[in-house]
Amino acid sequence: MKILLLNPPFVDQSQYGKPVLLSPCPGTGLSYLYSCLKKHNYNCKVYDFLFNSWEYIESVIREENADVIGITCLTEGRYNAFKLLSLIRKIKKKTIVIFGGHHSTYMYEQLLGHFDIDYIVLGEGERKLLYLIRAIEGKIPLESVGGIAYKINGKIIKNSLKESYFIEDLDSLPFPFSKDQMEIFTKYPSIQQIRPQQVRNIPREMCENGRIVSIVTSRGCPFNCQFCSSTLFWGKKWRFRSPKNIVDEIEFYYKKFGFRYFNFADDAFTIIPKRSIEICKEIINRNLKIYFDCTTRADRISDDLVKWLKKAGCLFTAIGVESGSKKILKTINKNLTPESVIKAFSILKKNKLHAYPLLMVGNPGETDETIKKTIILMKIIKPSQMGVSKTMIFPGTELYKHAKAHGFIEDNYWLTSKPPPYYTYEHSLNTLFKWVFEIVNYDKKKYQLKILKLQQIVRKILIKTYSLTLRKTKLAPIIKKNFKKLPYIKF
Repeated sequence: MKILLLNPPFVDQSQYGKPVLLSPCPGTGLSYLYSCLKKHNYNCKVYDFLFNSWEYIESVIREENADVIGITCLTEGRYNAFKLLSLIRKIKKKTIVIFGGHHSTYMYEQLLGHFDIDYIVLGEGERKLLYLIRAIEGKIPLESVGGIAYKINGKIIKNSLKESYFIEDLDSLPFPFSKDQMEIFTKYPSIQQIRPQQVRNIPREMCENGRIVSIVTSRGCPFNCQFCSSTLFWGKKWRFRSPKNIVDEIEFYYKKFGFRYFNFADDAFTIIPKRSIEICKEIINRNLKIYFDCTTRADRISDDLVKWLKKAGCLFTAIGVESGSKKILKTINKNLTPESVIKAFSILKKNKLHAYPLLMVGNPGETDETIKKTIILMKIIKPSQMGVSKTMIFPGTELYKHAKAHGFIEDNYWLTSKPPPYYTYEHSLNTLFKWVFEIVNYDKKKYQLKILKLQQIVRKILIKTYSLTLRKTKLAPIIKKNFKKLPYIKF
């Protein structure tokens, strides 16, 4: 049996006014599935089609002639997952197609009802996919495979999830990336293109195109934020790998393939600060000269932790702050306080570890007053950078249930090619843009300086143009006079 695991092409959402968000390295999802199937001696290949043409994709599907094809379906890229399915059905009708990923997990009934999909793997996939393949081979009964959905005679069947299908010992998983997957990395842009300021002080060759690998150290989350679906996908129990196993993986990529930059891809890398310190000590003890970044929570930052992060090679960390308003933090079930954010950034600045807050505008209950609270928080912590996003709605979240209950969105929305919508039930998109602008430019003096620099650039261009083309015309005195009237923006 020949198995293909496919990541659909990138979906450009800029036509809907959405920013283009790219990662400097491939995700680990399909690669973990691949390594587990290979471990059990299955003939399997992974193709990351993120930046490939449909012509190339069609040629691969025809040439490989697989018996089973697995497709990852994420909400942002679902339209191309559907298109990929259609292409497979056109080429080889009888190929068994399995869908997985976050969108498939939350909207499995809709997908099975509208598309010619054979099976859907719900949530964490390694063990479920392995058993499903064995069921397809006829080695075990299909009904014994927990955590999958499919159709029989037009009726949708969901096999009950077995707790044993969640992998308790994550150290038992083989590392996701191997030699035959190294080509995948070269397709991704360098982190210097995506986050130039964060990596400006390290050697270029350390993080150039194809030189960053993502490390997942845990699964699940002990928190349950309104806008996030992690708990539903990975289970309610937070599971984590041992420091030794994590650094074994880092050392494998370090020595085998020369990687020097790593991204810890956990939602909150330092949930248990002591464990994160042990990871850092293990990196140092093995004399691994690496750089890395991570994301975490403000209430999981300590002085000792930050010192070890820096020693081990941490360049920067993103902190999930979301809002400076206690009201909003309570509404979105963030279980965080502005005071903990202030304390965390004080520790980070004292230890000179670069950090930036991740913020949201437009959550339920947001007002001009709650935005002012966020601005006040920014004035206190004074970040040099920040990430501010407008709240989006994703299936599987409490926010999605809230939006559906108020008639703002229906399930049929996900059958369109539109991206996940901004939550504009309470405020217009223009208001959300205004709030983003106000937060980003919380420091009015800095903003004025930016405008002044921009005016100077424009002035130089105009002067150069004037000197080249208009000096001898009747318009010259008028243009020269108006150079002095360029406005200076004030607040």
